[in-house]
Amino acid sequence: MLVSIGILASRIVGLVRQKVIAHYFGTTDAADAVAAAFRVGNITQNLLGEAALSASFVPVYARLRLREPTLATRFARALLGVLFVAVVVLSALGALFAPALAAVVAAGFEGDKLALTAELVRILFPMTGVLVLGAWALGILTAHRRFLLPYVAPVLWSVAQIAAVVVAGRGFGIRGDALARALAWGAVGGAGLQLAVMLLPVYRLIGSISPTFERGVEGVGEALARFPSSLAARGVIQISGLVDTFLVSFLGAGANATFQYAQTIYLLPMSVLGTGEAAAALPALAEQDVTSDDARRRVLSSITTSLTRVFTLSLAASVVFAAFGVEVTTLLFRGGSFTASSASDVGAALSAYALGLPANAASRILGTASFARGDTRRPALYATLRVIVSTAVSVALMTRFGVPGVIFGAVVAAWLELALLARNVRATYGGTGLAAVPFGKVVAASIAPAAIGIAAKLGLRAVGAGPFLSSTIILICAGAAFLAAAQFMKLFSIRSLLRRH
Repeated sequence: MLVSIGILASRIVGLVRQKVIAHYFGTTDAADAVAAAFRVGNITQNLLGEAALSASFVPVYARLRLREPTLATRFARALLGVLFVAVVVLSALGALFAPALAAVVAAGFEGDKLALTAELVRILFPMTGVLVLGAWALGILTAHRRFLLPYVAPVLWSVAQIAAVVVAGRGFGIRGDALARALAWGAVGGAGLQLAVMLLPVYRLIGSISPTFERGVEGVGEALARFPSSLAARGVIQISGLVDTFLVSFLGAGANATFQYAQTIYLLPMSVLGTGEAAAALPALAEQDVTSDDARRRVLSSITTSLTRVFTLSLAASVVFAAFGVEVTTLLFRGGSFTASSASDVGAALSAYALGLPANAASRILGTASFARGDTRRPALYATLRVIVSTAVSVALMTRFGVPGVIFGAVVAAWLELALLARNVRATYGGTGLAAVPFGKVVAASIAPAAIGIAAKLGLRAVGAGPFLSSTIILICAGAAFLAAAQFMKLFSIRSLLRRH
C-alpha cells in the first residue's frame, strides 16, 4: 500500500505536469521535441537505474543485511562508487553525442525541430545521472522496507518542471523553443531535489552516503555480474520504447506528443499495479529459502495474491481505457492548445494501450519472482524476443493505423513475454500462481464499469452535457460500478492493502 500511495502520488502529479505541458505546447513541433528528448533521458535512466539496478542490487543487499549489516553497508558504498564513475562518464558521453542520439531516436525530425531535440537531450543528460544515483538510494530504502519516501520523491521532479513552465510561460511570456529549454532545466533541478530528500534517511540507515572505491568487497562482483542480464531484462524494454519513439517520429507532426500523452495516462495504473506490487515483493521474495515444499507453497500463495489483485484492477482499467479513452483524455488534458481533436487522437492511442495493460502488469510480478532467485538471464532473453516481435508488428501496422498501430506491436509482444515468464516461474517454483486466480470473477467485475459507463454516456449525450461534465460523470459511474462489483465478488479489499504481511 505504501508503494502504491507513493507511485500514485507521483503519477498524479506527473499527470498535472503533462497537463501543464499540454496546455502550453499542445501537439506542436516543440511538444514533439520535448517528448522525444525526455524519452531519451528517461530510458537511459531506466537502463542504469531503478529497474536494472534493483534487480541486481536489492537481492544481494537484502541477503547481506540479514547476515551482517556492516557487510551490507560496505557493499552499498562500494557499489555507489562504481555508479558514481558510471554516471560521470554517462553524462559526459550523453552531452557529447546528443545530436547523434536525437538523430537516431527522432529520425523523422528535420531542421530546427531536430536541433531543438538535440539541445534538450544535452541539457537532460546530467538529470539522467542524478536519477541513477537516486535509484541506488531507492534500493537501500526498499530493502529496509522504507517504501513510501522513495516512491513519492519523484513528485519533486514533476513539481520543479511545473514551476519552471508556469513561471517562464505565464510570468515571463516565454513560448516555443525557449519554453522547452526552461522545462528541461526545471527537470534537472527537480532530479537534484528528488535525490536530496532520499539521502538523509539513507544516511541514518547505513551511517554514510560517501562512495568508496575499494576492491574485493563481498557482493559487488555478484551484483555487477547480474547487472548485464538485469539490464537486458528491463533495459531491452526501454530500448523498445526508443524504437517506438523512432517509428512514431515518421508519422507526422504531433504524433510523438500524442504517443507521449497516451503513455503518461497508461503508466498511471501500470506503475501502481505492476511496479508497486513488484517493488514491495522483491525484498521479501529474495529473503525466502525455497528449498522446502512448504516454503514454495508460501511463495506461490504470495504470488497468487499479487496476481489476483493485479488482474482485478488492470483488467478493469483496461476496459475503461478501451471504452472511454477520449473521456479520460478530455478530463486530464483538454484545454489551451490541447483541443478536442488532440483528445480524440490520444484517446485512440490509449485504447490501444489498454489491450496490453494486464499482461504488462502481471509480467512485472512474474519477472520479480525470477529476479528474487537470481535468475536474470532468462527474463533478459524473453525481453529481447519481446522487442523483436514488437518492432516487427509495429512496422507492419504503423502505416495503416498510425500511433495505435505502433502501440499494438507492444501489446502483442507483452502477452508473449507473460507466457514465457510464466513457464520460467513454473520451472523454478513448481507453479505460477495463475491457476488460483479467479479469472471468471475478474472478468465479471471488469464488465460492470463498461456497462454502467456506456449507459451514463448515452444518457448524457441525450441531454447534451458538455465534454468535461460528461467525462467526469461517466468515469465516476464506471469507477463506482467496479468497486461495488469487486467488493461483492470479494476480489479486492482496501483493508487487505492496509494490513502488514
